[in-house]
Amino acid sequence: MIVLLLGTACAGSAAQSPTQTPVFVVIPGETPAGSPTTPEAAFPTPLVCRAEIVEQSFENGRMFWVGATLEERCKQEHDFTPGSGEIWVAIFDESGLGGEWLVFVDDWDELTDPPYDITLSPPPGLIQPVRGFGKVWRERLTEEQREAIGWATSNEYKFVTDYRYEAGGYIDPEGVFVPRPGLHMLVSLGGERFFFDEPSQTFDYIPAE
Repeated sequence: MIVLLLGTACAGSAAQSPTQTPVFVVIPGETPAGSPTTPEAAFPTPLVCRAEIVEQSFENGRMFWVGATLEERCKQEHDFTPGSGEIWVAIFDESGLGGEWLVFVDDWDELTDPPYDITLSPPPGLIQPVRGFGKVWRERLTEEQREAIGWATSNEYKFVTDYRYEAGGYIDPEGVFVPRPGLHMLVSLGGERFFFDEPSQTFDYIPAE
């Protein structure tokens, strides 16, 4: 599947970005939804929007907060209600151009969960992740995964960026689209592009130019 990349990252905060409505982009040559006259026309239209996310860099990976549903994901301002988002953990492999992708529901609740573990002391120059990222890092990752991604190297940053989703699937003998896991793309704060593949639960990474 070929991914068309639209736009660039927004380096500012959500408050600095104008409100935009999510855009459903029709790939040239496709028939609009509701009029499938060819197998290609039965495929759903890729979703492209501007989305508020949160990003944190680690020694060997990243964490991203994104909306838990496509509708929530394409909002440019979130209230971060527990359960409304997901935390995507990207752990680089030896190539540095991709690796393992893990997804967790962000259920951190400021009323009941501590923001960080007071017993942990990061090495000099590194940071203990806090709030939802910290809960995932401490409680959801295995010891091996936690060692693989390492400590955080920066604070969390909230910003609005480009997001794209292409649904996977196939056309059955009756010409009906049968959905299957798909492919996500988002642009990091630094302009890097991350491609998250649902079938393999892996990601690919393209550095910023």
